[in-house]
Amino acid sequence: MEKYKKYFGFGVFRALPFALAALIFSCNGGVTPTPALPVASDYTACAPTVANTTFDILTWNIENFPQRAESTAEVAKIITTTGIDLIAFQEVSSANAMENLLAELPGWEGRIAISGNINLGYLYKTAEVSLTGLTTLYDSLSSPFPRPPVVTVATHTSGLTATFINIHLKCCGGADNVSRRTEASRLLKQFIDTNLPDEPVILLGDFNDEITPGSEGTPFQNFIDAGNDYVFVDMQIALDENLGWSYPSWPSHIDHILITNELFGNVLETATLSLEKCANGYATIVSDHRPVMLRLE
Repeated sequence: MEKYKKYFGFGVFRALPFALAALIFSCNGGVTPTPALPVASDYTACAPTVANTTFDILTWNIENFPQRAESTAEVAKIITTTGIDLIAFQEVSSANAMENLLAELPGWEGRIAISGNINLGYLYKTAEVSLTGLTTLYDSLSSPFPRPPVVTVATHTSGLTATFINIHLKCCGGADNVSRRTEASRLLKQFIDTNLPDEPVILLGDFNDEITPGSEGTPFQNFIDAGNDYVFVDMQIALDENLGWSYPSWPSHIDHILITNELFGNVLETATLSLEKCANGYATIVSDHRPVMLRLE
């Protein structure tokens, strides 16, 4: 089995003292002007309850960030308003896009693993969270992992420490794609069981599939069957669309958070943030995914 493999394409970015211009590239490599879309957004009513004594976490596919010129400011506004401590993100276009975002987020840092044009990484509030290391898994296995999982260890000021594994699995229907996600699930469980058997682990991200069995089953049944060791903390959301599925345009719930049994007693709350209820332009400016939150004590 492949062990941790150091990934040299990541960087650590701090807020810059000046604003960087955002570029939107067209398919032919030129710069495409994007007309402004006025949005009078106030996310206060959509913000969760958080505290500096709890470890407040999001997984968030922010859809080819930045989609538009105003996307960076809008995402920064959401992060500031929600008060989250750590975000595992998917689909950030480049390191420059992260630098531009961090320029609008004093007190935040970021780490990103560059593996293409829809990259994974982490944002974290330095007053409450510190990260140790950034590595990727299974870099050579592009069939189960078109984007290598990105691993870090995060410590909250409450004293809680966990290994985070951020994933963005193969999308879409069809037997081949389901098989690829099933193999990814097998390899992820094998990695955790072998390398982190007694450690608190949080596996989160865009799984691109359901965790409810349905008529065709789920690629992640291996984790569900190991219920003494693993739990999807968002299972109740997956079972009830009224709780807010993470991919409303389908609609489906495909963004998940899985924890190991070392954290079972620390869970306070899990929720999907329906941010589009606070901004009509959310899906156009920010993402077609809703973030999924976990609060730990």
